[in-house]
Amino acid sequence: MKRIAILTALLLSLLLTACSSPLAGNVEELLEAPKLSQDQTLVVEELNRYIGGSAKLQYPRQGEFLSPFVFKDLNGDGVQEALVFYSREAAGAKSQYVEIALLAKSDNKWAVLWNEEGLGTEVDSVRFGSMYGADASTLIVGYANANLAEKYLAVYQYERESGCLQRTDQRPYYEYALADFTGSGTDDLAVLSPAQKDEPMQVTLLTVQEQTLQRVTSVRLDSLLQSCAQLCTSLYGGEYSLVVDGLTSGGTLASEQLYFDRESGRLVSYGDRLGVDLPTLTTRVGTMLSSRDVEEDGAVEIPVVLGNVSAFSTEQRMQWVSFYDFASIEEYQNNFEKETVQPGSQIPSVLPLPTEQPDSGQSAAQESLSQPQDSEQPTSTPPADGQDEPPQEEPLPTNERAFGLADLSYGYYMQLPLSWKNRVTVERIGTRSWCLVDTASGETLLAVQILGPDERLISSGQKYGLAEDYTQVAAVGRYRIFVRVRPDTGIDEAQILDGVMVLS
Repeated sequence: MKRIAILTALLLSLLLTACSSPLAGNVEELLEAPKLSQDQTLVVEELNRYIGGSAKLQYPRQGEFLSPFVFKDLNGDGVQEALVFYSREAAGAKSQYVEIALLAKSDNKWAVLWNEEGLGTEVDSVRFGSMYGADASTLIVGYANANLAEKYLAVYQYERESGCLQRTDQRPYYEYALADFTGSGTDDLAVLSPAQKDEPMQVTLLTVQEQTLQRVTSVRLDSLLQSCAQLCTSLYGGEYSLVVDGLTSGGTLASEQLYFDRESGRLVSYGDRLGVDLPTLTTRVGTMLSSRDVEEDGAVEIPVVLGNVSAFSTEQRMQWVSFYDFASIEEYQNNFEKETVQPGSQIPSVLPLPTEQPDSGQSAAQESLSQPQDSEQPTSTPPADGQDEPPQEEPLPTNERAFGLADLSYGYYMQLPLSWKNRVTVERIGTRSWCLVDTASGETLLAVQILGPDERLISSGQKYGLAEDYTQVAAVGRYRIFVRVRPDTGIDEAQILDGVMVLS
C-alpha cells in the first residue's frame, strides 16, 4: 500500500508540474487523440495511399476551422469535398512544410484531386470567402513557422473546370480581414503587414477585378502602432471599416480605424475626417482595453480613456472610459470634466432633457441625475394669446456608444448610464470594493463588492446595503464581482447589471 501511495503521489507531481517541466512537451502525447469519423478515416487512408507514407494531421491554431479536415461544397453540386492539412512523417526530419490536399467522393470512395505544399510548418488559420463571385469559393490559408515569428498568407481560387485549387496570391502578413470594403458586392482582402526596420505597419487592400486579384491601395499606419494586438472589421450604415488595435513601444495600446473612400480610391483614417489624431486619442494603459462591439450590432467601438478615478489614483487601477464608434459620428465630442478629489462646478451635459418631469416624491439623487448640471438653463416664456408656441431648443446629441468605469486590476468594465457622466464620483470602501455616489446629493447609487473564493458579502451601512440585494455580474480569475443598484435611481437596474463586461 505504501508503494502504491508513493507512485500515486509521484504521478500527481508529474502531472501538476508538467507545464513548467521538460515533460510539458509530451503532455499532448499522453492525451487520447480525437477519434476520426468514418469519412475522416477513409480520407486519411486514401491520403496515405496517395503519398505512399503516413500523413501527420496539422491543426489550425485559431479561427473558425480548428480541425485538419474541412468538408465543404466548393462547386455547388450539393456534395461536399474534403480539404486536409497535413505534413509527411519523414525519418529524421525536424521541419516539414504543411501540405494541403483536395479530395472528392464518388461511389463511396475518396480520391485526391489536388495536392500542394504550403508556405510554412504550421497552419495559423483557415477562412472561406467569395472574392471571385458569389458562386465561387475562395480559400484563404495563413501559414506560419513553429514560433509564429513569420507568417505567410495564401489565396486559393477554386476552378470548376479542373476541379482543383489555384494559388492566386501569396505574401507575408501580420493579420488579415475579409469583407466587402469597396462596396463591389464581393469580398475584399485587407492584409496587415508587419513593421519593417525603417517603415511602420502597412495595410494593403486586395480585390478581384476582371477575374484577377489586384492591389487596390496601401496605407502606412501611424508609427505609434508598433505591432498588432487585434484586427477586426466593423459594419455601420452598410459599409465596412477596419479597426486596428496596436501595441506601442511603451507597452500601451492605441487604435486606428480605416475605411475605403470611393472617390479617391484609397484607405482613409476616420481621424482625418473628424480632425482628430485617432492613435494618440485612443492610447490607453493596459492591453485588456481592446476595441469591441459593445452594442452587438456589428459596429466596433474603440475605447477612449477620459481620466483616472481619483479614489484609486495612487494605484492607477480604475479609469473613466467611453467607447466611440468613429464611423457613425460627424464630429468628435467629449465633455468629460477631469475628476478631482474635490470636484468643482459641473459643465453642461450633452444629453437631451428628459421628456417627463420627476415626481414630487423623487429622491435628491434621482432628481440631480435626471437634470443637466447647468445653473444657467434658459427659461421659456409663455406665448401670448393667438401666438404659436416658440420652437423648443434641440439638445446637443451625444456621440458616445458607452460610458463607464474600467477596473484594470480586476479585469472588468461597468457600463453606466450616459446621463450620469460628470455627475457621479467613486468612493472606495475597503481594499477592493467601491461605491458610486451622486456628487450633488452625496447619496450612494450603487456598490460593488469584489470577493475572493472564501469571502462573503458584507451587509451593513449605507455604503454596502443588504447582502441579499447584490447580484453576481462577473467572475474574473479567482474573484467574483457583485453589484447592488439602489432601486430609486430612476435607472433600469438591468441596464447596469447586464452592462458589465469581462476585459481581455
